[in-house]
Amino acid sequence: MLRTSRLHAIQTAFLLTASTTCLLAPTTFAQAQITGSRTQLNIPSQPLAAALKTFGVETDSQVLFSNDLVAGRINRPLKGSYSAGEALDVLLKGTNLHVEQSSARVYLIKGPSADGAREIRAFQTLQPTQLAQTDPAPRAVETVTVTSSKLGGADVQSIPISITALSQEQLTATQTSGGPDLIKQVPNMTFTKTNFSGYSIQLRGIGTQAISVTTDPAVAVAFNDMPFIRNHFFEQEFFDVAQVQVLRGPQGTLYGRNATAGVVNLTSAKPTDQFEAMASAEFGNYKQKRFEGMLNLPIVDDRLALRFAGEWTKRDGYTFNRPTNDNVDGRNLWS
Repeated sequence: MLRTSRLHAIQTAFLLTASTTCLLAPTTFAQAQITGSRTQLNIPSQPLAAALKTFGVETDSQVLFSNDLVAGRINRPLKGSYSAGEALDVLLKGTNLHVEQSSARVYLIKGPSADGAREIRAFQTLQPTQLAQTDPAPRAVETVTVTSSKLGGADVQSIPISITALSQEQLTATQTSGGPDLIKQVPNMTFTKTNFSGYSIQLRGIGTQAISVTTDPAVAVAFNDMPFIRNHFFEQEFFDVAQVQVLRGPQGTLYGRNATAGVVNLTSAKPTDQFEAMASAEFGNYKQKRFEGMLNLPIVDDRLALRFAGEWTKRDGYTFNRPTNDNVDGRNLWS
């Protein structure tokens, strides 16, 4: 029994020694070990704990370290484009610490062999919640500022209105070139063309089918928050707009009696203090041709600027009228 106990004690001591040797084995930081895309970083010289937390947020990584281990250490300043490995090399340079990657985007800061005992005690005695850990930055949602709520420009996520906001880039990417095309992007929206020049926009099943110049629509169409009671929205071509915003639900408080079901608000792009120019051409079947251009000219810093924009669309109609031998629903528009 005594011999068995001694043998067990020797085995236990050997396992502890082996474990300690494994933990304290010097880990050479290999650039090939920590890989990933390069990130633009700007981390000034500061307490190392704060610098490592900033690194974790900006690179979407987790960095585990003991507060006792990094206490009193200052990082080297870091500015430029770095991979994760290069950045940690610079931050830890001169601190006598090194890093070990435990898994993808998870890094463990370790001390030199002289600090081995302290390091082991820190990681064995501290609970996981006591370890300083940099949480990965949450995935940012693109901020979309809307003006249709008359709140002076607010984030679309903080406005208590059912709203869809589309930028010019989104309109171009989805080939939403005119008013009727919005039904592809806006939930609960339908668009129909009636006789003569009338049309009907419906939101959540509410709209107006009456054909009369004295009938107010149920869905208002506005340009820069100014309502267009009589307009040609069915033939409208979008060009050089900042946003197209569709508000669902009654909006009579801000837009009047013609907004029972909602509002479609077009916001034009404003002049800027930077020189800008854009030109595009589109060609398609039915002899479709569409040209668009924009020129922004700053004149006096950010106080005076001019912006010119124009668009021209021409195509044959989609429907062929056999008695007259003509195409119907063609386009020949310019703005």
